[in-house]
Amino acid sequence: MSNLNLTCKILVLGAVVLGMAKTAIAQDKPAVVYSARIDSSTGRIFLKRPDWSNFRPVSVGTELNQGDQIKPDKGVRVRVVCPNLSKPFVPIGVPSGLKTICPVWQAIISKAPPPAGTLGGTNPLIPYLITPRHTLLLNNTPTFRWNAIPKATQYTVTLQSPTGIVWQKQVKNNSLVYPGLPRLQPGTNYSLVIKANTGKTSQDEGTSNLDFSVLRKSEATAIQSEVTKITKLGLNEQVTALMLANFYSRYTLPQDAIQAYGLTTDTFKSYNLSADAIATLETLVKKGKRSTIIYRSLGDIYWQTGLAQKAVDNYLAAIKLAKSDEDLEEKILAQFALGEVYAATDDNKQAISWYSQAKNGYTLLGDSRRANFLQQQIESLEQQ
Repeated sequence: MSNLNLTCKILVLGAVVLGMAKTAIAQDKPAVVYSARIDSSTGRIFLKRPDWSNFRPVSVGTELNQGDQIKPDKGVRVRVVCPNLSKPFVPIGVPSGLKTICPVWQAIISKAPPPAGTLGGTNPLIPYLITPRHTLLLNNTPTFRWNAIPKATQYTVTLQSPTGIVWQKQVKNNSLVYPGLPRLQPGTNYSLVIKANTGKTSQDEGTSNLDFSVLRKSEATAIQSEVTKITKLGLNEQVTALMLANFYSRYTLPQDAIQAYGLTTDTFKSYNLSADAIATLETLVKKGKRSTIIYRSLGDIYWQTGLAQKAVDNYLAAIKLAKSDEDLEEKILAQFALGEVYAATDDNKQAISWYSQAKNGYTLLGDSRRANFLQQQIESLEQQ
């Protein structure tokens, strides 16, 4: 596929994401925005989205929206965390509107699919970069990760800046922690080149927009202040991780800071803290906290960075774990996302298959608007 066609397809899918998003209102100036979630429950919880025909069971961690209604089972105590980080309990045994439970709501800017020049991660024979990949960083000692390729026993990792090579190291594994020296300069655009002793390099991927920058102290301090707010809430461990990951992945630089990072008003919104978001959720997975919502969220963030296969792997893991009625919506979201990935990478057969499964799921929820939308997408792909 040509770069132009790929860019156009990604932009179309970006419109799809925004059209399907729960809340997607652009703002002139970025603000700290949190999602609402179910934090704890002593039993079954039922939720009704505005487009659903009836109440459906959902699980702890489910993201909530202003127009939703929530109904705990008889005698069940449910607590939610609101966008203003208050933690009210839900009235027991009766339907309640989220707008009443959480009176303060803000618009959430939904992130679009990967920016042009970042889509890759599909060739297992290339040591493509996994992280940091088109992202901002909170600290000077990031973990560098790349795809391990067959028969490679050594990799040369080269860190570059616009003025040349900054640092180089040879390693046997497919990850390492940057030692911190030379010190990464805030606002400087860095890039990594990984070369295997088989001759394959990360540049074989053909991507051109994988640079990363360390945040200045002013932005990093402001972010850490918000992170502290979340971690001190005393939420469910999974919910805390989801809140942090969403905050990181939705972060956008303030308008008055973008020139300091060499970005433009057209590109700065595509940079976030995806590396920190991924690390937050993968740390939870390593601790044994595996769930449909965690893997689906990881898939979203990997797709946001352009890593198609990593996104697919996590979406499939989410679907595999979806065993109960409470996981139905998350399963549908993963199916829809798989359709997006395959449509963007020109695998229309797979895209149609996953869109069809998502459509059936939305039909089951009684969400005719999204089911009809997906039917249109399917018909469009069938005509190609």
